[in-house]
Amino acid sequence: MPVRLERRRLHLRRDTIKILLAAAVFAAVYFLFLTLQNDRAQSYFETLRNTDPELYLDNLRKSEGFAAYVEKFRLIEGYYADKAAAPAFLVGRWTMKTATQRIASGTVFADCKDPIVFEQGLFEVTNNGTKTQYPVTYRISGQNVFLDGKTIRQLPVTMVSYGAAIDHLELVPPGREKIYYAYPCGT
Repeated sequence: MPVRLERRRLHLRRDTIKILLAAAVFAAVYFLFLTLQNDRAQSYFETLRNTDPELYLDNLRKSEGFAAYVEKFRLIEGYYADKAAAPAFLVGRWTMKTATQRIASGTVFADCKDPIVFEQGLFEVTNNGTKTQYPVTYRISGQNVFLDGKTIRQLPVTMVSYGAAIDHLELVPPGREKIYYAYPCGT
């Protein structure tokens, strides 16, 4: 009986060693496969960055989020220096709210009471029906867009994003003293 038990233990040890070796080989092959896929993805993104920067930025935004996107956008589009053109993701009307709103991603408010507008070389603020336009340039640093002009000096507009898109903007508009939260709005 003891001999039989000893043989059984020996077979179990051999089977265990075989299983461990197979698992180690599988893990090494899988790691090699993942490394190869990662290298291919990096190569694809580098090629795409050089051949189609717009598609590259869109893919980056979707895969890594808005924070990574805005940094590459800043470098590729030249927003490390002042530019007259508003960044594409800011262009348009934004409604001002005194508190943050819980909204679904991509929501556009139907009402546009006292909006702010970002456009080519201009920043427009509406306060109680009175529109004021400020000639400005735009520069991006981190998650902030800085507006600079003769009247407005280094006005920071903080972009708050969750995932691949801007949720809202935070800023203190000219003529106001507290932080407002801006959300995209319609007409």
